Order: sequence, then structure tokens, then C-alpha cells
Amino acid sequence: MKGEKAGHRNSHDYAGGAVCRCVRQHVWFLAFLLQMVPMGEIRAADMGHWMTGAPAPTARTEVAAAAVDGQIYVVGGFESSNLWTMWQSSVSARVERYDPGTDHWSDMPDLPVGVHHAGAAVVDGDLYVVGGFTQSDETAWLPSNRVFRFNADRAVWEERAPLPTARGGLGVTTLQGQIFAVGGYDGRDNLAAVEVYDPGLDQWTAVAPLPTPRDHLAVVAVGETLYAIGGRVRLNYRANLSTVEAYHVVANRWVPKADLPMPRSGIAACVVDGWIYVFGGESGAGTFSHNERYHPQWNRWDAMAPMPTARHGLGAVAVEGHVYVVSGGPRPGGSYSALNEIFIPPAPPRPMQSGQSGRTPASHVGSVMAVLAVMREAGVLPPESGVEANRLIHALIQYQSVFLSNPDPGVRAMLLAALAAKVGTKRAEVLTAGFASTGWTSETLEALVDTSARRSVWEDPRWVEVLGGHGVTVHDWELIERMFTQARERLFAQGKNVHAVFAAQRAVMPGGLRTP
Repeated sequence: MKGEKAGHRNSHDYAGGAVCRCVRQHVWFLAFLLQMVPMGEIRAADMGHWMTGAPAPTARTEVAAAAVDGQIYVVGGFESSNLWTMWQSSVSARVERYDPGTDHWSDMPDLPVGVHHAGAAVVDGDLYVVGGFTQSDETAWLPSNRVFRFNADRAVWEERAPLPTARGGLGVTTLQGQIFAVGGYDGRDNLAAVEVYDPGLDQWTAVAPLPTPRDHLAVVAVGETLYAIGGRVRLNYRANLSTVEAYHVVANRWVPKADLPMPRSGIAACVVDGWIYVFGGESGAGTFSHNERYHPQWNRWDAMAPMPTARHGLGAVAVEGHVYVVSGGPRPGGSYSALNEIFIPPAPPRPMQSGQSGRTPASHVGSVMAVLAVMREAGVLPPESGVEANRLIHALIQYQSVFLSNPDPGVRAMLLAALAAKVGTKRAEVLTAGFASTGWTSETLEALVDTSARRSVWEDPRWVEVLGGHGVTVHDWELIERMFTQARERLFAQGKNVHAVFAAQRAVMPGGLRTP
């Protein structure tokens, strides 16, 4: 075996320039794609991508939403009425919980009273629903000062100290273990009131008022700063605002920030990796599919991948780096949906080590090159510069990227399960953990190929959407699968082991280790 490895090194030494002409062409193509393009430029163009989750049991709009221990709660809002109950039932007390891990919804105990345009926040594992509008004999738009707390362990609602100022269409968030209620509409005018709730004391206090009173705004917190974003004047979606103002807790003051690029109201927002993402909204002209993000450090907005379905009155909740954008009206005013669209933000830049250039690591270049060299040695590599050859290279690069950079926990779980079935759990854990530094190995590729041959998980709709975010399809995987399977069979017929051939080729490719 040592002699065989040495033979491979001598005949295919990358550094010595003895790689055959067809592989040279692929090496040039890989260098163009992987080494000559700085990673920063790739990330700058990355706008994230969308997937679809299980729809909610009830179509609603103007909901409140928040996550407790990784479970998403969708609360209140409007739901469609029917001929028997007429409009009185359209104000909802319904509470539904979504488990992102199982993609499953379940019913939870109703709110004590129906409410819409309320705010939701979480402190110490308890869900709080604050303010909003409720039903009276005369109107469905009675401003509320009621505050409810839900304990998930006991599955009960309890009423807490009321808001000093009744209002709906307000913004609510948690900051430093306290709940901030910002702006809103009291039935007559917009409020500048900013009131802060201390759960331990069950008490509200007032702080510096909002400089631009408004309703239907979004409020989020990053670090020790609260951000009030967009909104409208006196419930009028023809009077939308692009205003962004930041509240600093220590100084107890507000300062203006860069405007939202598109004036919007009826929006939802959340924070992932220090970025503020703002979704949807409505105006007199229609609903928005806009998805824009803001970074406090740079005071700058960027356009991201637009929502698959434009809507307003929606909820946006971040869980483990994914944003679940739920419910909301696809048309201005009274419309409803059960949508659950999942946004996968761009992966945060990896911290550079000293001496790194920011280009694709040599090990990731070399891993793809080694796979191509194995296929060449087996005699199955498509003709150089042909459509199939270029498609194969693209597929190998992009599928490697799926397992390197996609934050979906299901991606890692899939790789781990495929490897465990092939090489056992302990070896699978080592290979999965090492993938970030090694990229493809013959073992990981073989495990995925054999798993796919038994059960085509690649045709799962959620996987199709993951792959689409990386510019590849199930058919691209089928090409890899066919080429690798043929190479393994041809090498076996020649008395060679695919893993031994890969190891020899990998040792002389970029990022490889030349063993004696």
C-alpha cells in the first residue's frame, strides 16, 4: 500500500505540475471559482434564502408572536368570522405553539380575552402579552391596558399589573430583563409613552418618551439599546413612516438612526447575530414582501431576499439562527393567512486567523480537486470544459458549501446520520466535526451517496429549498452520485480501494499533507 501511495504521488504530483491535462483544466476552473474570489465578496451578495414550514392551524392576522425555550407562540389577532358568529368572533383569543424541531403545531390554552395588535415579550421563560385592542359592544378597536403572563410549565394564564396607558398597535420587547411598551394608539391619537415593566416587582414606570409618536411599528433590542422602527400615523397605512429611533438605557434618551429604506407599517422584526431584520408591512398600494436588515455598528440598511408571500400583521421570531415569519394578511386590511415561511439569514463571517487572506481555504479547494482526481483515475470524469464537467464541478463545490455553511441544524444531523450508518457513531462524530476544516472526504461522500441510494431524502421539499439557496438541485446531486458510484466500481474492478486512491490524491492537492 505504501508503494501504491508513493506511485500516485509521483505520477500526480500537483506541486510538480504533473497533473494530467484534463485535471489541469478543472484545477484552473476551481481556482477561478474558489481561490480568486474573496469570501467577503461572496458574502456581500448573499441575501439569505427562504424555506416553508408547516402552516398554522388557524389563518390569522395582527398577531403577537414570541419564542419560549425554542417553541414559538402565536397569540390573538383577527381570524376569519363565519355566518353563525358574525364579526364578534373575529377578535381571537387563540394561542397556537409551533415546534421548529418537529415542524408541528399544537393548541395551547386561550388568552383570557381576545386581543389584536398586542405586543409579546419573554422574560425568565414566561410569555407576556401586553396591550392591544379588544372587543366591546360598540367596537372591535377598544384600546386595552391588560397584561397577561403565561407559564409554559403550568400552561396557565395570569393577569399582571396593567399598563399605565391603554393602547394597541404598540411595540413591545425585552431589554435587560424588563419589558418595554413603546408608542401605539389610544383610540384618539398616537402616544409617545414608553413604559417599562419589572416582572419581579409587577410594576410599571415611565422613561423618556418616543420622539416620533406612531403605531404599527416594530421594536427590538440589541445589547443595551432599543430600536423603534417604521410605523404609521393614527392607524392610517397611507401615512407610513421610515423613522428609526434608538433608546439608550443608561442615558435614558433617544437618538435618530438611518431611516428604513421603504416606509412601512404593520411590520415585524427580530434580531439574528446582531442584525435587525424587518419583514413585510402594508400601505394603501398593497402589502410588502420587503426584507431589510440593519446593523447598529454601521448604521446601515441592506436589502435581503424578499419574502415569498407579501403580508402585514405578521409575526417574526428567531430560533437558533432561523427566522419564522408566521400568519399575517396578504392584502391590506382584513385578510388572513396560516403561512409559516422560514428565512435563513446569511451565515456570519468566520473570524479570520492571523495570516489568512479571506479567500476560500486551500483545504476546501483541495478536497474538491481530490474528488475529481479520483474520478479521473477511475476513467469516469466527463470531458474537460464540457457542460457535464462544469456542472459536476459546480455541484461538488456547492454541495460542499451546503454542509460547510448552512446553519440549519438538520443539515448537520443529516450528515451525522448518514455517516453513522456507514462507519459507526464514534467515527461519524469525528468526521462530522472535522468537515469544517477538511471539506469533502471519500468517507463523507460515500456515506451520503449510499444513504441517498437507499432513501432519497433529497426530494424532501424542505431540502429542495435548502439546496436552492445554494444554487443546486436534486439533479445536481444525482450527477455526483452517479459519478462517484461509477468511480468506486471501476476502481474496485482495477483492484483499488476508493478511499486509498482519495487519500493519495488528497495528499498532493492544495491543503493536503504529504506523508512519507
